[in-house]
Amino acid sequence: MNNKDFINASTVTFTGSQSKYTLTIYDEYSSAVTTGKGSVTATLSDGLYRVIMTYSYSSGGGYTQWHWGFSLYCYFTVDTDAPTITGASLSQTGMLTNDPFTVMSNDGSSGVKNIFMRTPNDNVFRPVNDTYKTVGRGNANGRYTFYATDIAGNKSSYYYVNFDDTVPMVSCENAEFGTNTNGEFTVTASDNSGNVKLYHKKDNAVWETSGASYTVKDTAEEGIYYFYAVDDYGNATSEMWVTVGAELSGEFVKSDTDNSVYFTWDRASWTATLDDKPYTKGAWIRTEGEHTIKLSSNTKSAVYPYKIDHYYVQTMEKPTCTSGGYLQYDCVQCGNKYTDYSIEETGHYYVASTTVATCTNGGYTVYTCTRCGDSYTDNYTNPLGHNYEATYMPATCTDFGKTVFTCQVCGSGYHETDGTYPTGHNYNNEVVTAPTCTVDGLRRSTCESCGHTFDTKISANGHNYNITESSSVNGKTIRTYTCTVCHHSYTQELGDQYEEVTNYVEYLFEQYEPYMWWVLLASAGIWSIVIGVMIAIAHKNEEKEKAKKMLVNYVIGLVVIAVIVVACPFLIRGIAALVT
Repeated sequence: MNNKDFINASTVTFTGSQSKYTLTIYDEYSSAVTTGKGSVTATLSDGLYRVIMTYSYSSGGGYTQWHWGFSLYCYFTVDTDAPTITGASLSQTGMLTNDPFTVMSNDGSSGVKNIFMRTPNDNVFRPVNDTYKTVGRGNANGRYTFYATDIAGNKSSYYYVNFDDTVPMVSCENAEFGTNTNGEFTVTASDNSGNVKLYHKKDNAVWETSGASYTVKDTAEEGIYYFYAVDDYGNATSEMWVTVGAELSGEFVKSDTDNSVYFTWDRASWTATLDDKPYTKGAWIRTEGEHTIKLSSNTKSAVYPYKIDHYYVQTMEKPTCTSGGYLQYDCVQCGNKYTDYSIEETGHYYVASTTVATCTNGGYTVYTCTRCGDSYTDNYTNPLGHNYEATYMPATCTDFGKTVFTCQVCGSGYHETDGTYPTGHNYNNEVVTAPTCTVDGLRRSTCESCGHTFDTKISANGHNYNITESSSVNGKTIRTYTCTVCHHSYTQELGDQYEEVTNYVEYLFEQYEPYMWWVLLASAGIWSIVIGVMIAIAHKNEEKEKAKKMLVNYVIGLVVIAVIVVACPFLIRGIAALVT
């Protein structure tokens, strides 16, 4: 430490460089406060103190004994009190001023180091680099905030000054200061500090206040109304005035539909007469002629003359081409009317429309009046007749050959064919889409001569299956069939074919066995008739040998028929075996 140190803590501790040193703290009256070896701690009040560090040593004895030692000391000041500020208030609203002001900081111990200030338009504190600060007129209005620090590092509380050197604003709605008015108006005061009082009075009366706004009704007494405003800081405006009822003022308002009027004025306290009779504000005046309105206040009056004429509504009967028109005038107020017959007929105004002659019809001109629609026809002309030109058209696939005669004027025509028959279509066929096993194809036919086309369907080919695999398991046959074109395949389980076919044949014979003998008898009978006829023919022709052979063939035939009937089931079984 040096001799100028300041401490802002009440409890202090000092420590020597070695524990054998003795440290003692003395107050400003040289009284020891505390002492200790190596270090010392003490709780001190504000004031000036001294710290002494000592050391002594003795050695030897008798005449050779010697002593030596040293002592070091320093001064310090304990300062735990914060600075104070004058010229400001600890309350945010405790000091209001519209005059220049100065704040000053004081500190009884270590002394003031600096004052810090925050202006109304700033968010941070800035040092003023002095122990006081003066704020003059023209600076920002609002709240100024201050604090101070001393050399020991103590910081003061916050202090406030509310500064406002701007006079309030006063406005007048529905009137102007320094002028006259007869209507209701409102005067309002405002101030940047937020708090303001508006004072008002009439003529030489006593000033009164009722807040920041005051309204003078249209029923208020006539006179001069004075105003001024004062804010909380003492800033006051100059006096302003508005004269109420200084001049009588009224006006006539005309109707939009006729000449009738009504009379109106601003102030409710005024009265009026119409032709010396009481008149109600806004009542319609409809009677034609001279009228006088007298408007009166408590102190004066004014006269307003007015004349109401006829209000004619005009209707018009328009003239035509052959007769004149007129104007009818009717007064909607009194019913008076008159007519003006000075509008002459307009006469026809014809516009010509010509229809030109065609090959078969004559031409003419129609004249029509654009005003009334009257018309007449004139300037007739004869038909022009056709002007045909021949064109030969040879036969096509579907039409006969012919000569066409076409009128070059109107386009109509005719044709008697030359007898050349149609050539007929000459189609070329083209397969657009080839058929598959399951999908139909498309064939398109196109005529080489005329380009006519039509489409026909090509039916699907269907599958061409071959047996590609066959196996037998437990007497049951399983076959695989594959299409040679698209390679589609499927399998079929056939079962025991021999038994199935044989059983079916036996079933058939069981069903039809009662009829087999009838078949045998019918067959034998037919055979007998045929052989009998042939034998009779042979006897008639004396061919006895031939007759004998026929008789033998007859017997053989009966045996064969019987054998076939009996052996048929066995024959069918054999065929079934071959099939399976």
